Amino acid sequence: MKIICIPPYRRVGVNYDPKEGHFMMRELISSLKAKGQLDGVEIDIDEGEPTDHGEETRDEAVVTNIAVGVVKRVKAVCEMGKYDAIITQAGIEPGFLAARTVSKLPIAFPVHSALHFASLLGDRCSLLTSTDAQAQIVRRNAQLYGLSHKLTSVRYASRSSTYTLGLVRKYRKEERMNIPEVKEFAGSIVDQFIRAIEDERVDTVIIGSPHQQCFIDEVRQGLDAAGYHEINLMGAFAAAVEMAKAMVNMKLMQAPRAYPSDSLKAKPAFR
Repeated sequence: MKIICIPPYRRVGVNYDPKEGHFMMRELISSLKAKGQLDGVEIDIDEGEPTDHGEETRDEAVVTNIAVGVVKRVKAVCEMGKYDAIITQAGIEPGFLAARTVSKLPIAFPVHSALHFASLLGDRCSLLTSTDAQAQIVRRNAQLYGLSHKLTSVRYASRSSTYTLGLVRKYRKEERMNIPEVKEFAGSIVDQFIRAIEDERVDTVIIGSPHQQCFIDEVRQGLDAAGYHEINLMGAFAAAVEMAKAMVNMKLMQAPRAYPSDSLKAKPAFR
């Protein structure tokens, strides 16, 4: 099975390096491989559409700005004829409806996939993202997905992706838990999840932003140390991979009737 991951954008110095490519995604994929979650699966990383957005903001204006590029890359990938499925990585899920409409391949979005898995696993979940603006985007998306009633809170760690990506690049995976600033960052995520566990009675917690998911093992350690080993911890990117695999194996994809274009032949009588 061959899957391609489409980043939300490409910008040198932010999420892309000319020599290393999308280094964050390479780490996430490497982690999944090490855990045996990619047996029989090959994942390529698309370069993504270039963007001129250089600010540390991730609000609705940014989603609109980069969504066109995501849809453009989805169309291009579908024409290559090389892949069985597409996954995306951004927790704010730019271009969700349009990409599912134009894609000729099964396409999985991370938070959408993670919320469906959380609904399957239990009754209540909480999701962590980076900022308040992103949290509101996730909440509205959850309403669109019909799963907002299962999502008791969307929390944020108040650390920019630039800060978190700096930790990813600065420290090797195996040494991070010995680094004070990494321990502090992972601890801030654990603290948010513990509040959700104790105050909202959640059974599953989700890390939504991909740069935060690079620290999922450290967060798991923190939850276990606090006595919460029974709480499910999920990375949204891994959920998208599993959703894409399931669609390919079951020979299914997003329903044209649910995401119609003007070329839909079997149109319903009403909506």
